[in-house]
Amino acid sequence: MCKEYRIPTYSILTGILITLITAFFPNIFLFRDVYRGYLLPWIKNSEILWAGLLVNVIIWSVLIYLSLISIEKEKVRPAKKKPAKKRKR
Repeated sequence: MCKEYRIPTYSILTGILITLITAFFPNIFLFRDVYRGYLLPWIKNSEILWAGLLVNVIIWSVLIYLSLISIEKEKVRPAKKKPAKKRKR
């Protein structure tokens, strides 16, 4: 895989994976209907709400993308050295 497409690909795949994992957790959004999925509910009584699914994938992918970019920038930045202490004579 090209190095330039690595981070976007990982972030999209991880966004999809996190969205699918959140389907196992109930999200009680209204009084009687039980919804599933986080950040936005995207499953209602075994019915897939496609808009919510797409928005969740986008949100999770952007969050993962930003965190991977910040990790890459931290790796590139050299460590700051502490200034040497002056000895008193």
